[in-house]
Amino acid sequence: MSSLLNLMYSIKINWNNESPHIIDLSQNNLQSIKLHGQSTYKLLLSNNTKLSLIPTTFYAELPSLKYLDLDSIQLSSFEHLIYLHNLSNIHTLILNNNQLNKQHRTLNWNIFYPWRKYLTHVSLQNMSIEKLDSTNHLNDYYHLLTVDLSSNNDLKCNCELHHFIDWLKIPPSTSAVFNEPRNKGLKLDCLVSFFSLQCNDNQSKSTKLFIGIVIIGIVLLIITLMIATVIIYYIRRKQQSKSYHSVFGDTDLMALNETDTLQKIDDVD
Repeated sequence: MSSLLNLMYSIKINWNNESPHIIDLSQNNLQSIKLHGQSTYKLLLSNNTKLSLIPTTFYAELPSLKYLDLDSIQLSSFEHLIYLHNLSNIHTLILNNNQLNKQHRTLNWNIFYPWRKYLTHVSLQNMSIEKLDSTNHLNDYYHLLTVDLSSNNDLKCNCELHHFIDWLKIPPSTSAVFNEPRNKGLKLDCLVSFFSLQCNDNQSKSTKLFIGIVIIGIVLLIITLMIATVIIYYIRRKQQSKSYHSVFGDTDLMALNETDTLQKIDDVD
């Protein structure tokens, strides 16, 4: 299905049997799509700048789809990718040139988790990504080969990348799920080598420092409680001692008064 340039605002097609292997709807003014087909493996939707990934405007039931190009549509948050999770066989996902809203410029890789068994290529060029979530883990993405984070100018080359660095160090899977070169690559505008960041050492030092501070805090708390206990004990002993002397003094006075009274009686007699 060849591209119909700048003609369509909406499209709705239901192929009952075999659908086109490649559907090219790029370079249009699409605002909504509804596609249903069994044999389409490539869908091109780039440069439909008014097309949003929300259920009311985007529906694609294409169980064989492996290649999805969403370059330059209206994607303002990674969270909207949940509406694509029904396309469970995706292995190439292109999201380039979608400007994320300011509050959604942190990349949490877990949004790609439903595609972990087949995902091989992810392109996220020029999306205004500013930060990588610290919970990012790529260990379960057995076939992931390339990640493109280039042209995200506010994304720093620091230890937020350590999960990607660990992923790069693991050799690619040897299972030939896809007929393509099995080489890993991470593309990022970075002035330093990824492998010179020494993130594990820094994390280890930070962890040890934190544990040390906690231990010192506990020891100081115990010492403070012990000192407080001793002080309270001596204060109570002192109060008891004063009470005892006060009672003893009153008894002596009573005895003295009784002696004076007896002496006066004897004198009268």
